[in-house]
Amino acid sequence: MAMTGTPSAPDAMAFSVPKDIQNHPVRNVDRARQREMWWSVVFVSLLVGALLLVAWEHSQWTELGYEMTRLQKERSASEADNRHLRLELETLREPQRIEELAIRDLHLVAPLQTEAVVLELVREAATPARTLVARR
Repeated sequence: MAMTGTPSAPDAMAFSVPKDIQNHPVRNVDRARQREMWWSVVFVSLLVGALLLVAWEHSQWTELGYEMTRLQKERSASEADNRHLRLELETLREPQRIEELAIRDLHLVAPLQTEAVVLELVREAATPARTLVARR
């Protein structure tokens, strides 16, 4: 390619398109379609929110069911412990056991018939709810 006054093939193509033409597409906004799109977005958002609410509620019910089962087992165990402790309390309150401990550990002796004094508990009578007082 000699440098003569004629441009080569790629250079000829470059000069064929004028530089001042701007090829920008014109965008027309369709208001009805845009409104429809926003309503679709709102509807889908509400649907997703409702589904999330239902899923959360289901998980809460499931969790509460597990908690209730755990509490029922704990209550059953506590009731069994309570029965056991009541039985143990009754065995510890037996008079024969207390007498045996008093004799064996505290070295106490049973009193003779002449030494024993029985005290009776005198309870004061409760005053009636309605009382009359006489005056002279």
